[in-house]
Amino acid sequence: MKKILKYPLTILFSAFILIAFVFDIIKPDKKFSEFENKKLTQKPKFTWQGLVNNKYTQNYEKYINDQFVGRDNWINLKSMAEMGLGKIENNGVVYGKDKYMFDKLNTPDMERLYKNMEYFKQFIEKYPDENITVGIIPNSYEVLTDKVPLGLNNIDQTKYTNELFSKLNGNNLCKIYFLETLKPHKDEYIYYKTDHHWTTLGAYYAYSEYMHSMSMEPVSLDEIKNLAMNVEDFYGTYFNKSKLISAESDTITVYNKIPVESVEINMQKKTGLYDMKKFNTRDKYGAFLYGNNGQTVIKSSVNKYHKQGHTSKILVIKDSYANSFVPFLMYNFDEKHVVVLRHFVPKMSYYLKEKNLDEIH
Repeated sequence: MKKILKYPLTILFSAFILIAFVFDIIKPDKKFSEFENKKLTQKPKFTWQGLVNNKYTQNYEKYINDQFVGRDNWINLKSMAEMGLGKIENNGVVYGKDKYMFDKLNTPDMERLYKNMEYFKQFIEKYPDENITVGIIPNSYEVLTDKVPLGLNNIDQTKYTNELFSKLNGNNLCKIYFLETLKPHKDEYIYYKTDHHWTTLGAYYAYSEYMHSMSMEPVSLDEIKNLAMNVEDFYGTYFNKSKLISAESDTITVYNKIPVESVEINMQKKTGLYDMKKFNTRDKYGAFLYGNNGQTVIKSSVNKYHKQGHTSKILVIKDSYANSFVPFLMYNFDEKHVVVLRHFVPKMSYYLKEKNLDEIH
């Protein structure tokens, strides 16, 4: 016993491991973390094949990491320790000036880039009779250069955007450099501080550029200012990763009073353009268009360019950035078809033929 007592730290550490082990066994697993705003890994099913190919072991490790007792507190403790040590990054998130956070993206995924480039080319070539616009949205660090900390050697998105656009050609194609659109507004609130998305204002400037490319006038912010509301205390994806204690919350602006005739998501009717319940959760950005769904169809009667006897239609093939972009399109098209390809069920060729679209973006 005296020999054992000579190693108090070993005793304390062993006791901690034992207690944590017991609590891990008896506590129920959580399916979702409000603190991190993500789904948590569930206990994987054991198979001999999974054990042999190491998939079971990897999945079980993810499960243990996600379900570890007191996980939220340990994340907070790690963030405090990182901050105390004077580190300017945590978990792939870099801390910039004026409370802005940025992705740490040092190495491009060239295989994925060229694969996506090829998909673009094939799509444009396959539908030569369709009016197609391609716009690439830059990450915030490429626009807010004066907010980025010194020494952050991130990917040069301007270079790769130019390379991608140089490979895309066609008489039916319009290319929009959203980077050039946003840079003149870099001193405005066009990107969230704690999230990777652009703000509603940033999305509006992109929408305006898109309308001008088609010789159409965008709705002005003055016209719709009375249709907006602000949602405070938004902490986005960067905060969820880093849990920076000194983070400054963001404000989301939504135009929830824009009139719409109907909204259907995956053939299910919805009320309005926003899932208002989401504003009471951590995933506040998920309120835009009810998140990323396979197919969304929105009909409205405020289109300034409506022609009697013709229903103008636009298809927006998007990621989550466009969720705050689409509401402005109410004023330029009668029907908005919004698609997330990874969740989209119908064949695109059938869909385009059936819907008789005016524009594809």
